[in-house]
Amino acid sequence: MRPLLFHPSRRALQSWLESETTDEPKLDDHVAVCQKCANTIERLDANGDRDIATALALVLQPPEDLSTRLEKGVSARLDSRVMFGVLSDMFAAGLETSRMLILDENGVDDE
Repeated sequence: MRPLLFHPSRRALQSWLESETTDEPKLDDHVAVCQKCANTIERLDANGDRDIATALALVLQPPEDLSTRLEKGVSARLDSRVMFGVLSDMFAAGLETSRMLILDENGVDDE
């Protein structure tokens, strides 16, 4: 294989960096021995890491309305518990009323 006469373009080095397999053995050999291209690849790779970090930060940041959504959800949940408590108290009042009507004052059945 003949060595490359010129350095590959930044675009060629970027595609070489991003691809898992290369179809150009000349480029592989050149990158292995050329310090200038190795430095270019390191700069391109460092920019890629920064881009990935920025993308991850954007994806992983919480939504702006998170606190409002949480407050609404918690409030709705608490309201439903209050309503359940009211309904259960109303049901318990009916039980107490029927117990008073059916049982005598000592808690013994009239029969």
